[in-house]
Amino acid sequence: MPGLLLATGQFLPVSDVHRLANTSTLTRLVMNADGEVLDMGRKVRRATTAQRRVILSRYATCMVDGCHLPAHLCQIDHIDNWSDGGATDLDKLGPTCQFHNRDRYRNPHRYRLYRAGKDRWAFTYLGTRPGRR
Repeated sequence: MPGLLLATGQFLPVSDVHRLANTSTLTRLVMNADGEVLDMGRKVRRATTAQRRVILSRYATCMVDGCHLPAHLCQIDHIDNWSDGGATDLDKLGPTCQFHNRDRYRNPHRYRLYRAGKDRWAFTYLGTRPGRR
């Protein structure tokens, strides 16, 4: 049975379907009702415009406790660092100011992550003193 390309209505021979199945990779994408991508896994590092809009509606400031920099001036940061396997999915992103973004990456032991609501995360800054946790 041939394959059907939904975008064009073109039929593919079975040999092409087998070749595509053997040489392609799958990418998981989650979209909103308007077709805007919200979750992109590890395929890309940067948040989309749609993701940024949603994040800015959830957060007023940097997600580090006590930092009052408005979210719209923050960078969109991965909850789990991208370099450690963090995903670019809406539920794993939040705003951090440039200082906290860099410091959290370089000194993860200084921060404690916690769930601040159904759709929100926050970090508590633990400080720089050795042994403090």
